[in-house]
Amino acid sequence: MADRQTIERELEEKLAKGDAALQKMKASMAEAGDGASEEMSKAVAAAERTLEKGQAKLVEMKNATDEEFDEMWSGAKEAWHDFTADVERGWDRLSDRVKSFFA
Repeated sequence: MADRQTIERELEEKLAKGDAALQKMKASMAEAGDGASEEMSKAVAAAERTLEKGQAKLVEMKNATDEEFDEMWSGAKEAWHDFTADVERGWDRLSDRVKSFFA
């Protein structure tokens, strides 16, 4: 099992990567102005909600006692791998849609 610091660091890195991608999308939307689609706006809003949930989970993990953390991790480690894979796939799909919109 990965240690607590490694797990927290990996989550921080994934959240930072997601936030950077979100900021790029927002900048692209701002450049597009009225040309930005409703689908794009919904995708950005969904990405913001996902990041907020991830950031809240990180705070919860950092504030947990070692025992609480171990319980959280034992119940979530399989879901964690699925979640991170889904997030990465979601960002890739969203990125592809963004690229095609601004191409």
